[in-house]
Amino acid sequence: MAELTQPRPARWTSRQTIVQFRAVAWLRWRILVNGFRRKGGASEIVARIILYPVVVAFALFPTVGSGIAAWYFTRNALLGHVDWLLWGAFFLGQFLSINLGRPGTTFNPIELIRFPVRLRSFVAIRLFFGMLAPANVLVVMISLAIALGIGMALPGLLFPAFVALGVFALANVLFTRMIFAWVDRWLSTRRAREVFTALVFVASMGFQWLNVTLNPAYNHHHEQAFYGQYLRGTVHFLHRIHPILAFLPPELTTTALLSQERGSAFLFFTYVAATALFGVAFLTVFALRTRTEFHGEALSDVANAVAATPRRRISRALRLPARALNPSERRRSVLLGMLGKELLYVRRNTGLFYSLIVPILMVFLFATRISAHGNSFWLLPAAIAYVLFGVMPLSYNIFGLEATGMQFYFLAPIRLRDLFLAKNLLNVLLAAIEVATVIAMLTYMGVRPKPELIIVSLLWAASTLLIGMTLGNHRSVRAPMRIEFSRAAGKQASPLSALMSMGVLIGFAALGWGILLLVAMFHIETLLVPIFACLAAAASVLYILGLRKLESFTLVNREALLSMLCKQ
Repeated sequence: MAELTQPRPARWTSRQTIVQFRAVAWLRWRILVNGFRRKGGASEIVARIILYPVVVAFALFPTVGSGIAAWYFTRNALLGHVDWLLWGAFFLGQFLSINLGRPGTTFNPIELIRFPVRLRSFVAIRLFFGMLAPANVLVVMISLAIALGIGMALPGLLFPAFVALGVFALANVLFTRMIFAWVDRWLSTRRAREVFTALVFVASMGFQWLNVTLNPAYNHHHEQAFYGQYLRGTVHFLHRIHPILAFLPPELTTTALLSQERGSAFLFFTYVAATALFGVAFLTVFALRTRTEFHGEALSDVANAVAATPRRRISRALRLPARALNPSERRRSVLLGMLGKELLYVRRNTGLFYSLIVPILMVFLFATRISAHGNSFWLLPAAIAYVLFGVMPLSYNIFGLEATGMQFYFLAPIRLRDLFLAKNLLNVLLAAIEVATVIAMLTYMGVRPKPELIIVSLLWAASTLLIGMTLGNHRSVRAPMRIEFSRAAGKQASPLSALMSMGVLIGFAALGWGILLLVAMFHIETLLVPIFACLAAAASVLYILGLRKLESFTLVNREALLSMLCKQ
């Protein structure tokens, strides 16, 4: 990598390690900059400019809130309650790590094992590659805000608070890097991904159930004694498990601050050192996992899947058809074959299952309580719009799971138009299942919308989906993003594609809401169905026109498409 042309010295020097780190940093920077120079790179810059202020605004809310809470606790002699904030920062960091994932790396750092890199240097590079994940940055910001709040209330604790909270933030970041390194190893098999997704799903739904059950905003009929009983039960449970939690970093950091407040510097440094030992342990486990990768381990379940496939199934799949097919039969066979392959992708993609099932269960949790407040008219359109949030993003990166297999589509005797149509049919099928499930669920729960409203909602959903697929097909060619099953919390689409997906859905939701308001204002309900039928017809025409131009558009941009999907 660096200085390969020079004679190898007898002993590796620190200067050579520094040169290697500079080479890796320069390489990553140049790949990032060059990525913006390709087709669509300027739009990605615009998307990041729009997204980053929104992300910063969301990050400032918990950061400022934690700092104010720490100041209040310290000012009112409740410094021991800072552990609430630290536990909140810890769980928030893990939650965001699962849902947001890590920042997209410009190249796979495992490729560095081809070069003369020492194990320590490789571990350091792998460690710092994920340090700037959004969850890690937020945890560091919250920790510093807590330290600043404590220092503003008690200036004598300012420096000790920054030391203790800095060690806590570092231990938290190392814990996240350790967990993700091992999660990638555990999720290298499909069964492990299914179990992991099930655990995340149960935890998310359990939290939402508690929110719906205990939140006073949704339970006006519950008396104060009801909430007092649950509060006492929660406090009792926390007291029971507190002796175990006392040995973990959030409690150790709080105890260190309390010791410094009482004037015991020895105990302060003892507890801070104990927190640092946790960080060392996390780093050690991360290094053990990275050492296995350094020795050549590859995380993939493709070979296992091929080995587990019976030979009879392979030979049957390679058998030629008994008779020649006419063009219409051949096209139908191609469409059914590609649609069957897409359904296999859905069955094996546990993250996709999660994004499809969660909106339905959220509608189930909130539907009865919203209808009880007299808003049943808007319930069906709002529920359909909400479940489409899980389907719409799929249209903006339809080749993400193809990877290197994408190049075979350009060699196969098929029309690329049929390829896009088969992938769009999958989106339509998933959307139809989601919408039908919502309608059946609302009907079963006693919320029976009028047939006219059902027709209008279906026409609106069809219009939104057709426009979304029209734009998504072009974005899938212009800005594809490779998706790997064996990697945890990977991004599903480029930033601009995600913005466009949300923008189309929100824009059509505003359009449909405005039409409903105008129709109700002028009492012309009889025109409601024709208006949305015209909207669906216009969306269908645009989709057909866009589908006809996709073949030539894909051939023109195939080099950029394959370069993004085939790179390792």
